[in-house]
Amino acid sequence: MIENVLVGKRSVSTLYWGMRYAQLDWLGYDKRLSRTEVDQAAQSLVNDKLAVMADTKVKLTPEGLTTLNATSLYQPQALSVRLTVDISTFWQRFLLAIQVVSEASFENRQYYPLQVPWAVKQTIKRWFHQYREASLAEQFRTFLEAFLTSLPTTQANFLANLLVGHVQPGKTITQLAQTAEMSLAEATLIQTDLVCQLVQFIQQEQAPVFTTLLAGLVNSPVSQSALQTVQAYNQGQSLSTISQRRHLKDSTVREHLLEAAILEPLNAFDYERTLSPALQTKLADIFDQQSIDEWQFDQVAPLSLEFWQFRLYEILRSKQDDQ
Repeated sequence: MIENVLVGKRSVSTLYWGMRYAQLDWLGYDKRLSRTEVDQAAQSLVNDKLAVMADTKVKLTPEGLTTLNATSLYQPQALSVRLTVDISTFWQRFLLAIQVVSEASFENRQYYPLQVPWAVKQTIKRWFHQYREASLAEQFRTFLEAFLTSLPTTQANFLANLLVGHVQPGKTITQLAQTAEMSLAEATLIQTDLVCQLVQFIQQEQAPVFTTLLAGLVNSPVSQSALQTVQAYNQGQSLSTISQRRHLKDSTVREHLLEAAILEPLNAFDYERTLSPALQTKLADIFDQQSIDEWQFDQVAPLSLEFWQFRLYEILRSKQDDQ
């Protein structure tokens, strides 16, 4: 499951168990991850007696749990932002915007701009012309002070060292990893999470100068095809009608609905369209005093439910328990 989540496999099974194990924030984090790397990492834990392996499952030993709890490795706070925002493009925009504003504050027009895609350069060019009379340098100074002081000092320094400005080339992530004596993987995770926190800060502040940098980069975590299915479903179309009109298999339509239920907030999906209050009451009685992960589909045989409906109820209860 962990491997499938990291490489971004979007099967309902992967999404469901990623949700159950609270790992969906990592969806698609390392799309180039290979099975060999996963197997080697798991075997290393087993060799160090930090985990035991059975079939394809790896479980931490008591010693492994103790080691995990004592680890000083960075723990991300806002990775879920990756699922709704193109943070890579945002970060390119933000770095270039800071460089442009910094150089402009020194009235310097002779400098080498950051090497970013042409589309990013054009976006920042339009952005600068729109806001150049808005005391940009002062706004950035105030904004950065507010954001950086909201972070622990080590993290604030880490992010600040990445910024590029007048006579300030900024450090690479490799340089920061070497300076901090950490792996490149951990340094990259820190950068990713801090950029996610930066996006959250911008969204909370709602200052147009900064929210404009997010224009066109915010999307639903649900696939476009699944969104179309859900839209039709919310309009009252039956599953068979959706299947016929969209030329999809019946199973694909059901998978789309489950994907949306997993990835969207609890109140964003119409569960009662499929699971009436009366049916939910019957299901609650059947599974009373049982952990969700212990539920079995054959327990609902008397209700003549389809498996996807059973899974939908598991999703609903999982989200209700999280709240």
